[in-house]
Amino acid sequence: MHEDGPGPGTLAGVTRPDPVGLLDPATHAWLTRHALPGALLHEMDPLPGGFTNDMVLLTAQPPDAPGAQRYVLRRYRPSGSRVPRNTCAVEIAVLGRAAARTVPVTEVVAADPHGRATGRPTLLYRFVDGIPLSQVLADGLVSGEARALGRAVGEVLARIARAKLPRPGAFGDSSLVPAPDGAAPLGDLPGFVERCLVTAASDGPLSGTDLAVLRALARGGPRALAAVAGERSLVHGDFNPKNVLVQRRSGQWAVAAVLDWEMAFSGSPLFDVGNMLRFAHEYPPAFAAGFVDGFRGGNGRLPGDWLQLSRTLDLFALADILTAPPDPAYFARARAVLHRSTIHRS
Repeated sequence: MHEDGPGPGTLAGVTRPDPVGLLDPATHAWLTRHALPGALLHEMDPLPGGFTNDMVLLTAQPPDAPGAQRYVLRRYRPSGSRVPRNTCAVEIAVLGRAAARTVPVTEVVAADPHGRATGRPTLLYRFVDGIPLSQVLADGLVSGEARALGRAVGEVLARIARAKLPRPGAFGDSSLVPAPDGAAPLGDLPGFVERCLVTAASDGPLSGTDLAVLRALARGGPRALAAVAGERSLVHGDFNPKNVLVQRRSGQWAVAAVLDWEMAFSGSPLFDVGNMLRFAHEYPPAFAAGFVDGFRGGNGRLPGDWLQLSRTLDLFALADILTAPPDPAYFARARAVLHRSTIHRS
């Protein structure tokens, strides 16, 4: 849930030679014999931004390709995250379901979903050229461009939301059929906040006032969850500007890929709306307006109190960030959002 660093579709740093030295023998053998049989591995560079997985940018020359190709190797680590994370097998199934709704996603080339060959669940997908939406927004845009960009992102979220699952809940396996009890992975906001606070460092940066505000806002969770109960859309779960790659096509902004689906579940798209608009006050104002227009234009449904509901649902992510911040600067941004929420609610 942390919006931090460049995503796995972006090229960061300088690639290094001697890729074999960066791979364990089992993974190297899987790549050259199964995933990319006969390929010559040229360069490899670790990609930043992953909190629970290791990601590597790989340049290779397959025997049947006219030139070198770029891929991203994603290796899953056991997660002690407070928020449920999908397995490699489930994430592959989610990518397929999203692609069926014409959502731009990365193309899976090969996978070792249970780690039988490599020792760890491993996914290889094609590198996607694009710019992180977070970077484009930080660089600034004129009003017309910001609105067009927001509309493109909102339309893609509407496509995601049109993918319907049998019932709400977390994905237990690659069938993407949630458990019969319909329990959402995020179902008790006050309880989740307390669990975050209990597991936070005792010398954490939250003040007494921060704690009181967070708990007060969390008390709105039951009403918000009741308002979206029964919704069974595909939810990305981490739909923030870091995980959206964009590019220029014929002079227009377009979404190149939506990355990192390991937190996807079945529920309300308002979780994703709140995630995308968490830091909307930092973006060009026209971006948020365009995002809402694009979502509605793509047949995304927004109830009358959607803004308040989405902000409340995003408290799951905000509580996680505030009690385990990646760095002081990000904590300050999240803390500002927390206190802005009290103003909006008053």
